[in-house]
Amino acid sequence: MDYSIIGERIKQERLNNGLTQEVLAEKANISTSFLGQIERGERKLSLVTLIQIAKVLGASLDYLVSDYSPREKPELDELIYLLRNHSRQEIRMIIDISKTVFKYCDK
Repeated sequence: MDYSIIGERIKQERLNNGLTQEVLAEKANISTSFLGQIERGERKLSLVTLIQIAKVLGASLDYLVSDYSPREKPELDELIYLLRNHSRQEIRMIIDISKTVFKYCDK
């Protein structure tokens, strides 16, 4: 698990939500200094802490800990950002449409 990538994603989501480190730390019941260390990839965090931060940010755990680097595939981060406020049904529709498009791209 790459804690520097997790930290980068937490920081990006925090900024996307317009939160300061102080506000996120307070809402997640951790210290501001600990949050700063997490964002810089200097400290590991427990699953409980990760869940608290994810809830405050409205981010999914799989996004925060997934194994692809945002630097390698920034388009995936953009797609996740676009889909995050949509219903499961809408997301499923986008997946189905994408599968159809990819069938024709492979030919």
